[in-house]
Amino acid sequence: MARSKSKHIRLIMRRRKQHNQRMKRRKADAKQAGAARAAPKKPAPKKAPPPSPPPPAPAPAAPTEG
Repeated sequence: MARSKSKHIRLIMRRRKQHNQRMKRRKADAKQAGAARAAPKKPAPKKAPPPSPPPPAPAPAAPTEG
């Protein structure tokens, strides 16, 4: 026997409501788990700047003519 239209709509609405509540709960749980996971995390240590290149070596003394 077929379901009346009103019962069918009520069924669909009920299913949608349950699904939305389930998704909301899952989202909240994921958010809470994410916050709990991120809280104890230490900030990443900043890398020391790379050492500056050595100063240019003095030019070799040109042989003096004389």
